[in-house]
Amino acid sequence: MSCDDCLATSIRAKLGRCPVCAAQTLLIGAIGWLAWGWLGADTSVNALTALLFALAGSGLFGLHLLVFLWRRFAKPAGNE
Repeated sequence: MSCDDCLATSIRAKLGRCPVCAAQTLLIGAIGWLAWGWLGADTSVNALTALLFALAGSGLFGLHLLVFLWRRFAKPAGNE
């Protein structure tokens, strides 16, 4: 799964660098959390499905942020 901006290279090389993918995962997570709240945030099947959808989107967005921060602040090996 990748966006048009990521098709030229592997996803691993672009993870944390593609603002389009990060925005998409943020939007997916936000829609999931809104759906979960709208469906009652209880234990109904629809609410639990929305919760899993929200957790997946938020987790992917968190992964993008984590990799972005790691790449930005990690020192390259051998450059001491």
